[in-house]
Amino acid sequence: MSTIAVAGLGDVAKYVVEELNALRSPSKIVLLSREIRSWFDQQPNTIFRITDYSVESLTKHLADVDVLISLIHSNDRFYNDVHEAMIKACQNSSRCKRFIPSECGGDIEKFPQHPEFYVPTHGAIRKLLEEQNETEYTLFNQGWFMDYFIPADRSYMKRILPIWPLDLENETLRIPGTGNEPITFTSARDTGKALACLATKTIKWDKYIYIAGETTTWNQVIKIIEKIYPEKKLRITYKSLDELEQDRATHLHDTNPKELWLAFMDIWNATGASAVPMDKVKQQRTKYFDGIHFSNIEEFINRAQEENHVI
Repeated sequence: MSTIAVAGLGDVAKYVVEELNALRSPSKIVLLSREIRSWFDQQPNTIFRITDYSVESLTKHLADVDVLISLIHSNDRFYNDVHEAMIKACQNSSRCKRFIPSECGGDIEKFPQHPEFYVPTHGAIRKLLEEQNETEYTLFNQGWFMDYFIPADRSYMKRILPIWPLDLENETLRIPGTGNEPITFTSARDTGKALACLATKTIKWDKYIYIAGETTTWNQVIKIIEKIYPEKKLRITYKSLDELEQDRATHLHDTNPKELWLAFMDIWNATGASAVPMDKVKQQRTKYFDGIHFSNIEEFINRAQEENHVI
């Protein structure tokens, strides 16, 4: 039985833990956190290990671990400090030599500069990983989480309006760009399945691994919404890339970065950077994820309507 450590016990981690437990041969799951989290504490095959994310603490907790998955998200120095410590702890370990750092973005090969708040955080850790050869790693990305298309009680994923452009309750959609830029959507459940699969297979990882439920455009999404929710009369607005760049410039030195981060995410959409490379998706689906069905938007929404629980 392999032992998988998961750090960053947020919404996505719930899917990863459930999918690790759903495997034919479940793994032992080490949960790394600064405090006990009640939902995770109730899951089978799990061991809680409280950590301050120092190198010393992580080295101790990874002594019997085979693979480390980080799902820690932060737009400040905390991201760097934690991931630097994880890399050093893996280097100190005689066993934990496989690491999946927290990414969950779009095409970071073609657009490493988007979203822009990833540059000093994710960008620095990517460079650090590339400069070492002691620990195998992969940079895993899936585009937008599809879960924001469905009611909040059908997903573990917390709502993120206005960063997520579609507000079904208020029937508004603000589209960054022309609406014809490619965008990838993948459910958090499928992301959890893919990460569980990657963590438990011994096959060598590619440096970049991508999955996708569906790659489409916001203008095509409008047609899907109109088909599934005919009662919704969306009020749709567009903001050009030039206007978004102006938003970025206007808020670049704000004390509160809320509006700046929104501009960064909108530019991520409007440049096509949130769409993962589908040629790699198809090739890697065969290589790593044979047997996993990745839901498209319509079937995902329909399933959420049919079920009365988290999907």
